[in-house]
Amino acid sequence: MQAVAVREKGVVATFHHPPSPGEHPGIIVIGGAGGGLDSANVVASLLAETGYAALALAYFGIEYLPPRLEEIPLEYFKQAIDYLRSHPSVEPSTIGLIGTSKGGEGALLVSATYHDVGAVAAYSPSHVVFQGIAETGLNETTPKSSWTLDGKPVPFVPFRINNDCIDRYGFYLGLYIGSLQDRNAVARAAIPVERIKGHVLLLSGTDDAIWPANMMCEQAIKRLKQHHFAFHFRHLKYEGAGHLTAGPSPLTLTRSRQATSMELGGTTSANAAARDDAWKKVIDFFGAHLM
Repeated sequence: MQAVAVREKGVVATFHHPPSPGEHPGIIVIGGAGGGLDSANVVASLLAETGYAALALAYFGIEYLPPRLEEIPLEYFKQAIDYLRSHPSVEPSTIGLIGTSKGGEGALLVSATYHDVGAVAAYSPSHVVFQGIAETGLNETTPKSSWTLDGKPVPFVPFRINNDCIDRYGFYLGLYIGSLQDRNAVARAAIPVERIKGHVLLLSGTDDAIWPANMMCEQAIKRLKQHHFAFHFRHLKYEGAGHLTAGPSPLTLTRSRQATSMELGGTTSANAAARDDAWKKVIDFFGAHLM
């Protein structure tokens, strides 16, 4: 297999060629709030091994891109979709999208905005757009959205410090649970998942220590049901698992070394079992809907 750096048409990515020649289904991989390409490259490489043309896509925190996860244009992801569809190794009618955590939020929003995505898998995503993540953390006097569309901020849920929630759940989980108490903001910022023109797979752990992904996935599923969503959709809930990241359990040790300052939740055994099963289910999902 071959990995090629992409720095063209405004796209900052790595293209992972599958081992066999010809056209292949294409999948874009969007990482979480860490920025850059490291985690996305690992997942894209694994996808390439299974026969996909995989594009690991950076969207902030790297050369040529915004330094922070604030007001990222959704048009950038459309550029990546168009790049992948035009690649000679890609079957243009079969584009998939996979996102993790904040990238899962982005993956659902992009899929609801542009109708080129035939299947989307989101690990530990949000059902709403949250405030962007700035260098100044929570001290911003004017919070900004994570995303923009047509030059305008996408409506978002701003961070709200709720000390009771933080005391009960820990800082990150308490921050997001507290912020979700703003029902008006949640209603405005809800991702219109019913607009997705493809199949949807959501995955979460019940012991997520970063944000309430399990509950947020259930809210997305509820919305799909209310709108009589025409495509296949499913939420895989893993008991006792934490903030799921894409890829099988052998990747856990490497990832944990990169995130030692952040408690992700779940037990070691529950996380490993969940990741292995989730990865198999994701491969089966794309195999059913893209191959």
